Amino acid sequence: MTSDGYHAREMECKSETDSVVGWEQLSSSPTGAHNSIPTLVDGEDDLGDDQQPLLSQKIADRKRANKGKLSMILGVTLPCCLSIFSVILFLRLGFVLGQAGYWQTILMVVVGYFVVILTVLSISAISTSATVEGGGVYFMISRALGPEFGGSVGLIFFVANVFASASYIIGFVEALGSNVGTGGSLLHCKECGLPVGQWYNFLYGTAVLFLCLFVCLVGAGLFAKTTFIIFCAVMVSLASVLFSFGFEDETTARVPKENNLISNATVLNYTSWSWNTFKINFGTHYTEDYTNPGTLMSFQSVFAIMFNGCTGIMAGANISGDLKNPSVAIPQGTLLACGITFIVYVILFTFSAFTCSRDLLLNNYNYLQYINALPPMITVGVFAATLSAALSTLIGASRVLQALAKDRLFSGILHPFTWTVGKNKEPLPAVLFSWFIVQMTLFLGRLNSIAPIVTMFFLVSYGVVNLACFALKVASAPNFRPTFQVYARYTSAFGALSCVVLMFFIQPAYAGATIAVMVLLFVYLLIRGPATPWGDVSQALIYHQVRKYLLRLDIRKSHVKFWRPEILLMVSNPRSAFNLIRFTNDLKKGGLYVLGHVIPQPFNAETAQYHSELRDTWLTFVEISKMKAFVELTLSSSIKSGTQSLLLTAGLGGMKPNTLAMGFYSNDLPVDTLENLAKKLYKRSKAVRYIIRDQSLEKYERVISELPELRTTPTEQGLTHMEYVGMVQDAITVGKNICIMRYFENFDKNLFDDRPYIDVWPLRVRYYEEFDNTFMLVLQLACVLHMKQDWKSHTKIRIFVVVENDMGVEREILEALLKETRISATVHMVMPPTNSRYCTFTESFTTAASMGQSLQYHREINGLMQEHSSNASVIFTSLPPVPADVSKAAIFLNELDVLSANTPPVVMVY
Repeated sequence: MTSDGYHAREMECKSETDSVVGWEQLSSSPTGAHNSIPTLVDGEDDLGDDQQPLLSQKIADRKRANKGKLSMILGVTLPCCLSIFSVILFLRLGFVLGQAGYWQTILMVVVGYFVVILTVLSISAISTSATVEGGGVYFMISRALGPEFGGSVGLIFFVANVFASASYIIGFVEALGSNVGTGGSLLHCKECGLPVGQWYNFLYGTAVLFLCLFVCLVGAGLFAKTTFIIFCAVMVSLASVLFSFGFEDETTARVPKENNLISNATVLNYTSWSWNTFKINFGTHYTEDYTNPGTLMSFQSVFAIMFNGCTGIMAGANISGDLKNPSVAIPQGTLLACGITFIVYVILFTFSAFTCSRDLLLNNYNYLQYINALPPMITVGVFAATLSAALSTLIGASRVLQALAKDRLFSGILHPFTWTVGKNKEPLPAVLFSWFIVQMTLFLGRLNSIAPIVTMFFLVSYGVVNLACFALKVASAPNFRPTFQVYARYTSAFGALSCVVLMFFIQPAYAGATIAVMVLLFVYLLIRGPATPWGDVSQALIYHQVRKYLLRLDIRKSHVKFWRPEILLMVSNPRSAFNLIRFTNDLKKGGLYVLGHVIPQPFNAETAQYHSELRDTWLTFVEISKMKAFVELTLSSSIKSGTQSLLLTAGLGGMKPNTLAMGFYSNDLPVDTLENLAKKLYKRSKAVRYIIRDQSLEKYERVISELPELRTTPTEQGLTHMEYVGMVQDAITVGKNICIMRYFENFDKNLFDDRPYIDVWPLRVRYYEEFDNTFMLVLQLACVLHMKQDWKSHTKIRIFVVVENDMGVEREILEALLKETRISATVHMVMPPTNSRYCTFTESFTTAASMGQSLQYHREINGLMQEHSSNASVIFTSLPPVPADVSKAAIFLNELDVLSANTPPVVMVY
């Protein structure tokens, strides 16, 4: 696939999923996918009468799609206002003010709205940077933070809406009982009215919920019309309340029948405007709640209930798919609703503090009706506000559930909730299921018992929305370009932190349980969640942080005591090099690990396409083999020149390979070791693979089919012996260490019990009075490998030194070195063969070479290795001197062959 085709398909995928950019913006897309972009073309008039240009057709389609959808006022502002008011406005004002007092009540309102406004700013930023589809807060979080966060919080938010809907219906029933129940405030006969009690209340709640279900089934249009009518009713009720505060004289109210904390004969006074009343109401007076006897209220418990009066800000976002222009309507409409409701709350709390006695506030939550010039108006307002909030949260819950089902995050469990009916495509199964869950929640029965749970769920949802906005801002993602600019990373961060602090401040046990549920859902989706096409901000965040710290990582400031192997391993084919790749992955010990490969082809469009496809195959191979490695593939006219490029360019910034690792040069036919990866993958049972949605076997089959076949004849060797030695020379020229590895086709960690050693065979320990650099590197590599947990628990390091006479001095020097460097190893002194004059403690094969006896020397060392290290898992030794003249390549390779012949897997180091 060409790059243009890739970008065109990528844009098509985005438009089908999260629509990060609208289709109109594609005309200015920098991707170069010119042919796939609908544009208004010249010659428009030449089209037939029954045809339209693509752009005009798109505009017409959009207008038809928006027809019947909701405006900002009807779709966002009014639902948000009504959801915020909900039960608090008419049924819990007195409770909050009576318990907390005026100053703490205003503090609660300010704190609650502060957190809410910060969240609205984050919602506004996200919704104006991308098209917000159905699902509201779930859609925002999932497209920003990924399916794990989105799915876990989306499910919690669905439950939050369910509980909220149930609490509003319970509030409706509570108002119904206090007004027209037996002995209700609107009835003159104490024995008249609707029967009340637990099961009667459940029956009334069921009836109200059925009415809400009917409105939801009809669809968003009826919901909007219903919302407007209800909002008008609430506003009329509010106007009557404000009028009554201004003109109503002193009066009394009776104690409601359900209040058993005080005598029903107690007189509850409305004092009208009085400074003394305000002074009494200014301070706190936490006591029992008469709807929940035996429970002593506190700031936290009252705030948990008060905060429910601030949690309706998602009412518009929840039905974002039903809005004409969500990106404009959500921020403006939600902020307008917050402003309106905040002013109303402050006015009502202030008026009540100046006019209502504390006894009235604490002992009759329906006090507004008794002081109203038209008492039935309060009843209308209560019914309207609670009914609207129940409607809003019920329809919001169904839309969130539908969005979750569409994305198939929970396998096919939720798939039936994607089904829709009618021309408006109403999510009938999602609505019915939401209705059923709300119906079950009604069994809880008490408003003040449900309110803290609702608060917890909403706070965790708001916190993650703020986190999503913060992550997008910090990541500096180019596509995050919100038109709403009244926000900053600090507002989002502080909003997220405030939500968490409030959760644990209000109710630590509920907060811990809520976060635990979210974590469990997150882990489930991390393991079982499907691959999603919309991406998430984690990659952008990682990129941002990696870039920032790479710029700080200065290669000039590196120090030897922090040295670690950073390896460029040249691989001709993963089929034959799997064991070697796996071993080198252990050897790197937290360092940079790059798998390098040269495609010996000239650069052109065809080879560039092959390079791209092969790179993807290698990346898949690294993924399923669990290697912590980067992949660097390059095109070059020869393998030698390609390796030169990788030696100079592999890595980034201060992270550059310091060691070149290669397999041993041989014309023998390679052995396919990739079957070891298959064995490893097949060890996992089918049940486990199903549970965690492991697709490694499928990816393995794809890798096998896409990797080149191994050579079948010696003549297919693509690298000459002179080029091979030249690559070693090039690495030394640019200051890299060298590791040449042999016999790793035989390497098997399962043989640790039979081969429990890492053996070190230095060819020169000391050079004059200093330790030899190569010996120190060999020792360091052995130590680094032994630090790997499975090597540490199954193997030991042994150091073999060839000496003519074991006088003990050499052993003491080595043991002192090991103690100083804190390396756990045992030292073994080995006597050389008879008539040998060489000692690896001070002499080396350079001396032997100067005497023309290098092959004999290597043969002797090899014989000692075979004798003493046959039970080693791996041997580390020194690399013979690399000739400066490449014409001596054959001699050098022969020395390597003699030194390492018939040994366990061996690493020759320079």
